Amino acid sequence: MAARTSDMTGKSTSNISETVYAVLRKNIINLTLAPGTLISETDVAERLSVSRTPVREAFIRLSHEALVSIFPQKGTFVSKIDLSRVQEERFLRESLECEVIRLFANYHSEQSIERLKRNLKQQQAALEEGSLTRFIEFDDQFHAIMFEETNKQLCYQVLKSYSSHYRRIRYLSMFLSEVSAHNIDQHQQLLAAIEDHDSELASSLLKHHIRKLIIEKDDICEKYPEYFQQEERFIGDSEVFGTNKLDRLMGDHPSGT
Repeated sequence: MAARTSDMTGKSTSNISETVYAVLRKNIINLTLAPGTLISETDVAERLSVSRTPVREAFIRLSHEALVSIFPQKGTFVSKIDLSRVQEERFLRESLECEVIRLFANYHSEQSIERLKRNLKQQQAALEEGSLTRFIEFDDQFHAIMFEETNKQLCYQVLKSYSSHYRRIRYLSMFLSEVSAHNIDQHQQLLAAIEDHDSELASSLLKHHIRKLIIEKDDICEKYPEYFQQEERFIGDSEVFGTNKLDRLMGDHPSGT
């Protein structure tokens, strides 16, 4: 714990708050902190060796993103996945990214194509290593490259800020089947359409790629019903921040923000 404590030393208050927020957000989205988990302000502060103030600030920010629910006298819980919000976030992604890929297909450079090809190799390597988290990170980067290359970074930041429920169900979909390998195949098809400057085909392929979660939704809900919003159910004290989850979470936090 001493080594991790030193990571926070010397940081400004705003940087500490940002780091705590980033740690919690990452571990909620990648399901290390499962939907419905009760998280304690005191426990998080102790594990990250910070005061309770930046933890409280992080909880408030996360609540604005609907990633945690704060109940007076009961505590703060990781929000269950809201399927209506998943659909709206998917709609937002589809609306923005289909336009971006049309632009990219028409006006890409050779350098940007090389970036995508290198990324696909990284996806394949992560898949062969069995690293789901790294695979999804490279998957996200594949799509981010097109926003960057078309100078639509603001659109990507909006998308990133409003996709937390959609991203969690993406993680769940990866656990169900050979989804990851299929994703690489779809990315290769997208790349081929882009290289051919076929903006309409690229947009159509992307729409299918994004909408596949609609098809997978029922299987995901059947396998993980406790992760989705249904009737309100609070988790007991025995389920507060299991030791293994906390150790993974706190060992993951970024050293500088």
